[in-house]
Amino acid sequence: MILDVLRQYHGDGIYLEAFLASAVLVCFLCHKKKSDTGKKIIWGLVLSAVFIFNDLAYRVVGKLTDLTTYYRFFWIFPVTFLIAYVLVQGLFSQGFKKKFFAIAAFLACIAVGGNLFLTKAKVQKPQNLYGLDDQAIAVAEAVMQDWTGEGHPVAAFDMYLEYQVRIYEPQIYWGISRPAYLDQAKNGYDYENGKYKYQQRVIAAVNEGLQEDAKALDRSLEHLEIDYLVIRIDFGMDGYLSQIGCLPIADCGAYRVYARR
Repeated sequence: MILDVLRQYHGDGIYLEAFLASAVLVCFLCHKKKSDTGKKIIWGLVLSAVFIFNDLAYRVVGKLTDLTTYYRFFWIFPVTFLIAYVLVQGLFSQGFKKKFFAIAAFLACIAVGGNLFLTKAKVQKPQNLYGLDDQAIAVAEAVMQDWTGEGHPVAAFDMYLEYQVRIYEPQIYWGISRPAYLDQAKNGYDYENGKYKYQQRVIAAVNEGLQEDAKALDRSLEHLEIDYLVIRIDFGMDGYLSQIGCLPIADCGAYRVYARR
Protein backbone atom coordinates (compact mmCIF):
# COMPACT_ATOMS: atom_id res chain seq x y z
CA MET A 1 0.00 0.00 0.00
CA ILE A 2 2.83 2.41 0.86
CA LEU A 3 4.66 1.63 -2.38
CA ASP A 4 1.44 2.03 -4.37
CA VAL A 5 1.00 5.57 -3.05
CA LEU A 6 4.61 6.46 -3.80
CA ARG A 7 4.57 4.91 -7.27
CA GLN A 8 1.53 6.99 -8.19
CA TYR A 9 3.52 10.19 -7.74
CA HIS A 10 7.17 9.47 -8.45
CA GLY A 11 6.56 9.96 -12.16
CA ASP A 12 8.51 8.42 -15.01
CA GLY A 13 11.91 8.86 -13.34
CA ILE A 14 13.93 6.94 -10.81
CA TYR A 15 13.29 9.20 -7.82
CA LEU A 16 11.92 6.48 -5.57
CA GLU A 17 14.76 4.10 -6.37
CA ALA A 18 17.38 6.85 -5.99
CA PHE A 19 15.84 7.90 -2.67
CA LEU A 20 15.96 4.40 -1.23
CA ALA A 21 19.52 3.91 -2.46
CA SER A 22 20.53 7.25 -0.94
CA ALA A 23 18.93 6.36 2.40
CA VAL A 24 20.76 3.02 2.53
CA LEU A 25 24.06 4.65 1.61
CA VAL A 26 23.73 7.38 4.25
CA CYS A 27 22.84 4.83 6.92
CA PHE A 28 25.85 2.69 5.94
CA LEU A 29 28.29 5.60 6.02
CA CYS A 30 26.88 6.85 9.34
CA HIS A 31 27.25 3.38 10.82
CA LYS A 32 30.91 3.29 9.79
CA LYS A 33 31.48 6.71 11.34
CA LYS A 34 29.43 5.77 14.43
CA SER A 35 27.08 8.68 13.81
CA ASP A 36 23.42 8.71 14.88
CA THR A 37 22.30 10.42 11.64
CA GLY A 38 21.51 7.07 10.06
CA LYS A 39 19.22 6.17 12.96
CA LYS A 40 17.41 9.47 12.56
CA ILE A 41 16.85 8.75 8.87
CA ILE A 42 15.51 5.29 9.63
CA TRP A 43 13.13 6.66 12.25
CA GLY A 44 12.08 9.36 9.83
CA LEU A 45 11.25 6.73 7.21
CA VAL A 46 9.29 4.68 9.74
CA LEU A 47 7.28 7.66 10.96
CA SER A 48 6.69 8.80 7.37
CA ALA A 49 5.34 5.37 6.49
CA VAL A 50 2.98 5.50 9.47
CA PHE A 51 1.72 9.07 9.07
CA ILE A 52 2.24 10.08 5.41
CA PHE A 53 3.12 7.35 2.89
CA ASN A 54 -0.09 5.36 3.21
CA ASP A 55 -3.55 5.24 1.77
CA LEU A 56 -5.25 6.64 4.87
CA ALA A 57 -3.15 9.81 4.91
CA TYR A 58 -3.64 10.08 1.15
CA ARG A 59 -7.41 10.10 1.61
CA VAL A 60 -7.35 12.50 4.56
CA VAL A 61 -5.25 14.98 2.61
CA GLY A 62 -7.62 14.52 -0.31
CA LYS A 63 -10.50 15.75 1.83
CA LEU A 64 -8.63 18.96 2.57
CA THR A 65 -7.11 19.77 -0.81
CA ASP A 66 -6.69 18.46 -4.34
CA LEU A 67 -6.07 14.73 -4.01
CA THR A 68 -4.45 14.30 -7.42
CA THR A 69 -1.82 17.02 -7.14
CA TYR A 70 -0.81 18.42 -3.78
CA TYR A 71 -0.27 15.20 -1.87
CA ARG A 72 3.10 14.85 -3.58
CA PHE A 73 4.47 17.83 -1.65
CA PHE A 74 4.39 15.78 1.54
CA TRP A 75 7.12 13.52 0.23
CA ILE A 76 8.82 15.31 -2.66
CA PHE A 77 10.94 17.57 -0.45
CA PRO A 78 12.60 14.91 1.73
CA VAL A 79 13.00 12.65 -1.31
CA THR A 80 14.72 15.22 -3.51
CA PHE A 81 16.76 16.74 -0.67
CA LEU A 82 18.21 13.40 0.41
CA ILE A 83 19.12 12.51 -3.19
CA ALA A 84 20.74 15.91 -3.66
CA TYR A 85 22.62 15.59 -0.35
CA VAL A 86 24.15 12.25 -1.34
CA LEU A 87 25.11 13.47 -4.82
CA VAL A 88 26.70 16.66 -3.49
CA GLN A 89 28.58 14.76 -0.79
CA GLY A 90 29.99 12.43 -3.42
CA LEU A 91 30.79 15.20 -5.87
CA PHE A 92 32.81 17.23 -3.35
CA SER A 93 34.50 14.28 -1.67
CA GLN A 94 38.24 13.69 -1.89
CA GLY A 95 38.15 10.30 -3.57
CA PHE A 96 38.01 10.02 -7.37
CA LYS A 97 35.68 7.01 -7.26
CA LYS A 98 33.09 8.87 -5.21
CA LYS A 99 33.17 11.81 -7.60
CA PHE A 100 32.88 9.50 -10.58
CA PHE A 101 29.88 7.65 -9.16
CA ALA A 102 28.21 10.90 -8.06
CA ILE A 103 28.50 12.38 -11.54
CA ALA A 104 27.31 9.13 -13.13
CA ALA A 105 24.32 8.97 -10.76
CA PHE A 106 23.48 12.61 -11.45
CA LEU A 107 23.53 12.08 -15.22
CA ALA A 108 21.45 8.90 -14.85
CA CYS A 109 18.81 10.77 -12.87
CA ILE A 110 18.61 13.49 -15.50
CA ALA A 111 18.60 11.07 -18.44
CA VAL A 112 15.99 8.69 -17.05
CA GLY A 113 13.91 11.10 -15.01
CA GLY A 114 13.72 13.87 -17.56
CA ASN A 115 14.22 11.84 -20.73
CA LEU A 116 16.93 14.29 -21.73
CA PHE A 117 19.33 12.11 -23.68
CA LEU A 118 21.64 14.38 -25.59
CA THR A 119 20.55 14.51 -29.19
CA LYS A 120 20.67 17.37 -31.65
CA ALA A 121 16.98 18.03 -31.08
CA LYS A 122 17.48 18.16 -27.30
CA VAL A 123 20.54 20.40 -27.40
CA GLN A 124 18.63 23.03 -29.35
CA LYS A 125 16.10 24.95 -27.29
CA PRO A 126 12.70 23.51 -28.16
CA GLN A 127 9.95 25.93 -29.16
CA ASN A 128 7.34 23.74 -27.50
CA LEU A 129 9.18 23.37 -24.21
CA TYR A 130 6.50 21.35 -22.41
CA GLY A 131 5.64 19.05 -25.31
CA LEU A 132 2.08 20.32 -25.45
CA ASP A 133 -0.48 19.33 -28.04
CA ASP A 134 -0.31 21.68 -31.04
CA GLN A 135 -4.10 21.99 -30.85
CA ALA A 136 -3.87 23.35 -27.31
CA ILE A 137 -1.32 25.95 -28.39
CA ALA A 138 -3.47 26.98 -31.36
CA VAL A 139 -6.54 27.29 -29.10
CA ALA A 140 -4.69 29.47 -26.59
CA GLU A 141 -3.34 31.74 -29.30
CA ALA A 142 -6.76 32.04 -30.97
CA VAL A 143 -8.35 33.11 -27.68
CA MET A 144 -5.65 35.67 -26.88
CA GLN A 145 -5.70 37.13 -30.39
CA ASP A 146 -9.47 37.59 -30.21
CA TRP A 147 -9.58 38.92 -26.65
CA THR A 148 -9.97 42.70 -26.43
CA GLY A 149 -11.60 43.01 -23.02
CA GLU A 150 -10.09 44.03 -19.72
CA GLY A 151 -8.63 41.53 -17.29
CA HIS A 152 -8.34 37.89 -18.31
CA PRO A 153 -10.43 35.86 -20.75
CA VAL A 154 -12.38 32.99 -19.21
CA ALA A 155 -12.71 29.85 -21.32
CA ALA A 156 -14.27 26.41 -20.91
CA PHE A 157 -12.45 23.36 -22.30
CA ASP A 158 -12.83 19.63 -22.07
CA MET A 159 -10.61 17.75 -19.63
CA TYR A 160 -7.98 17.00 -22.26
CA LEU A 161 -7.37 20.63 -23.22
CA GLU A 162 -7.90 22.32 -19.88
CA TYR A 163 -4.53 21.69 -18.26
CA GLN A 164 -2.53 22.01 -21.46
CA VAL A 165 -3.95 25.43 -22.34
CA ARG A 166 -3.43 26.65 -18.78
CA ILE A 167 0.23 25.61 -18.89
CA TYR A 168 0.83 27.34 -22.20
CA GLU A 169 -1.15 30.52 -21.51
CA PRO A 170 -1.78 31.27 -17.81
CA GLN A 171 -3.65 34.47 -18.70
CA ILE A 172 -6.62 32.33 -19.72
CA TYR A 173 -8.77 31.49 -16.72
CA TRP A 174 -10.71 28.25 -16.37
CA GLY A 175 -14.47 28.43 -16.73
CA ILE A 176 -14.83 24.97 -15.19
CA SER A 177 -13.10 24.22 -11.92
CA ARG A 178 -11.37 20.95 -11.08
CA PRO A 179 -13.71 20.29 -8.13
CA ALA A 180 -16.66 20.64 -10.53
CA TYR A 181 -15.16 18.02 -12.84
CA LEU A 182 -14.52 15.67 -9.92
CA ASP A 183 -18.03 16.18 -8.59
CA GLN A 184 -19.57 15.50 -11.99
CA ALA A 185 -17.49 12.36 -12.44
CA LYS A 186 -18.61 11.09 -9.05
CA ASN A 187 -22.27 12.16 -8.95
CA GLY A 188 -23.22 12.73 -12.58
CA TYR A 189 -25.26 15.68 -13.82
CA ASP A 190 -27.61 17.34 -11.36
CA TYR A 191 -28.70 20.60 -12.91
CA GLU A 192 -31.22 21.46 -10.22
CA ASN A 193 -29.74 20.44 -6.89
CA GLY A 194 -26.03 19.98 -7.60
CA LYS A 195 -23.42 22.17 -5.97
CA TYR A 196 -21.90 22.87 -9.41
CA LYS A 197 -25.12 22.98 -11.47
CA TYR A 198 -23.95 25.89 -13.63
CA GLN A 199 -20.62 24.29 -14.39
CA GLN A 200 -22.27 20.93 -15.03
CA ARG A 201 -24.24 22.38 -17.94
CA VAL A 202 -21.01 23.68 -19.45
CA ILE A 203 -19.28 20.33 -18.84
CA ALA A 204 -22.10 18.60 -20.72
CA ALA A 205 -21.60 20.92 -23.68
CA VAL A 206 -17.81 20.96 -23.99
CA ASN A 207 -17.13 17.33 -23.04
CA GLU A 208 -20.06 15.51 -24.61
CA GLY A 209 -21.60 17.95 -27.07
CA LEU A 210 -25.01 17.70 -25.39
CA GLN A 211 -27.51 20.10 -26.94
CA GLU A 212 -30.13 20.55 -24.27
CA ASP A 213 -31.74 23.78 -23.07
CA ALA A 214 -29.82 26.53 -24.86
CA LYS A 215 -31.22 29.28 -22.65
CA ALA A 216 -30.18 27.39 -19.52
CA LEU A 217 -26.67 27.03 -20.94
CA ASP A 218 -26.64 30.75 -21.70
CA ARG A 219 -27.58 31.53 -18.10
CA SER A 220 -24.76 29.28 -16.92
CA LEU A 221 -22.24 31.02 -19.16
CA GLU A 222 -23.45 34.38 -17.91
CA HIS A 223 -23.25 33.30 -14.27
CA LEU A 224 -19.73 31.90 -14.71
CA GLU A 225 -18.66 34.89 -16.85
CA ILE A 226 -17.32 32.57 -19.56
CA ASP A 227 -16.09 34.34 -22.68
CA TYR A 228 -15.05 31.37 -24.85
CA LEU A 229 -16.08 27.78 -25.41
CA VAL A 230 -13.77 25.24 -27.03
CA ILE A 231 -15.62 22.20 -28.37
CA ARG A 232 -14.80 19.34 -30.72
CA ILE A 233 -15.88 20.09 -34.28
CA ASP A 234 -17.48 16.67 -34.78
CA PHE A 235 -20.05 17.50 -32.08
CA GLY A 236 -21.75 19.82 -34.60
CA MET A 237 -22.56 22.60 -32.13
CA ASP A 238 -22.62 25.61 -34.50
CA GLY A 239 -26.39 25.92 -34.88
CA TYR A 240 -27.09 25.20 -31.24
CA LEU A 241 -24.56 27.72 -29.92
CA SER A 242 -25.56 30.41 -32.43
CA GLN A 243 -28.92 30.61 -30.60
CA ILE A 244 -27.15 32.12 -27.59
CA GLY A 245 -24.65 34.30 -29.44
CA CYS A 246 -21.65 31.95 -29.36
CA LEU A 247 -19.99 32.23 -32.73
CA PRO A 248 -17.00 30.32 -34.13
CA ILE A 249 -13.78 32.29 -34.46
CA ALA A 250 -11.16 29.62 -35.20
CA ASP A 251 -10.65 25.94 -35.97
CA CYS A 252 -7.72 24.34 -34.18
CA GLY A 253 -7.30 20.76 -35.31
CA ALA A 254 -10.25 18.78 -33.99
CA TYR A 255 -11.53 21.73 -31.93
CA ARG A 256 -13.50 24.88 -32.71
CA VAL A 257 -13.24 28.03 -30.62
CA TYR A 258 -16.49 29.92 -29.96
CA ALA A 259 -16.69 33.47 -28.60
CA ARG A 260 -19.69 34.90 -26.77
CA ARG A 261 -20.71 38.09 -28.52
